[in-house]
Amino acid sequence: MKRVLFVINSIGYGGAERALVNLLSKPSFYSEFDVHVALLDDEPIVRTLPDNITLHQLESKRGLFRSFINLMRLQRECKPDLCVSFLVRANVVNAALKLASRNRKVVLCERMHLSSHLDGQFKNMKRVLAGILPKLTYRLADAVIGVSTGVTSDLVENFSVPATKATTIFNPYNLSQIEEHSDIEPEFALPDSFVVSTGRLTPSKNVKGLIDAYLASNESAPLCILGEGEQKEEIEDYIILKNAKQKVLLLGYAENPFAIVSKAKYYVSASLNEGFPNALVEAMVLGLPVIMTNCPSGPAEILNENPQYTSDELTEAKHGLLAPLNNTSELTRAFNLYSEEPIRANYAEKARKRAEDFSIETIANEYWQFLRQTLLQH
Repeated sequence: MKRVLFVINSIGYGGAERALVNLLSKPSFYSEFDVHVALLDDEPIVRTLPDNITLHQLESKRGLFRSFINLMRLQRECKPDLCVSFLVRANVVNAALKLASRNRKVVLCERMHLSSHLDGQFKNMKRVLAGILPKLTYRLADAVIGVSTGVTSDLVENFSVPATKATTIFNPYNLSQIEEHSDIEPEFALPDSFVVSTGRLTPSKNVKGLIDAYLASNESAPLCILGEGEQKEEIEDYIILKNAKQKVLLLGYAENPFAIVSKAKYYVSASLNEGFPNALVEAMVLGLPVIMTNCPSGPAEILNENPQYTSDELTEAKHGLLAPLNNTSELTRAFNLYSEEPIRANYAEKARKRAEDFSIETIANEYWQFLRQTLLQH
């Protein structure tokens, strides 16, 4: 029996962690494999893995060198035929360890549009240095999976991944589970009518820009924002500065966001950087009309089925409203357009139908077929 080892930093609340758990959630897709999961850091596990998985929890303290040493030791002990990693640190050490064993197949799964992600995190020489390790190591892998066409193209164009090794597979979503969770009583008291946005309160999510566009619009329902993050106090102060405490509500972290999102009029995000925006697709699964800024990868592919699509103006795309990046006035136009109920109803139907393209049955099967093919390659 072939052994497959998945490697990720931890099993927290992030989108990559959710994608991995979804990928492993149906053992019937990979019954011929002995599957192991390695967590590089000894941190709380907040998602449930199937009983058939062998779990290895390492203690790398979020350090790159410790991660390299710990994974090298585990691979010597575990002897996987295929090692699949998620997130940049895990990807870098997994790819580098390919040099230690040519017989082991290595697959990297990149969830972020790496260039814009690093641009948002670092400046000047730090930005240059941050891109060096992925550029040196990613090319060593047998295959690299981007979560959207934009992510994959970025890896080929800017991180030296050979085009022959690069492929795109979207995130898998458990549609029935999301719908079941949406029927549970919400954990917060909610307004009778509201607009919802979800995501970490960080600069890359552009929450202040979202608030500005909303306040300039004709939307009378409150804007409810789900999530925690480093900018929380700053955003709270910004809401007070804008005299908007009754209109913009920071709800914090939700154990079950689907019960809240499903009650909203529509979903909106002003994000500056995504790989493949999970919260957007999850809102679509719940039949919400959606508004999303056209950040470098993901939104145009999801909403307009065209990863190269750009426009300086608001676009009434195939499956939702696509607003130009960092453009307050055009995002305000999107809010105003959704004041018309027939337009919302039309896009609610289109969004739900599009979400079916990302079902766990379709995407997980595609992943496992790709991993089988990789194992067979000489």
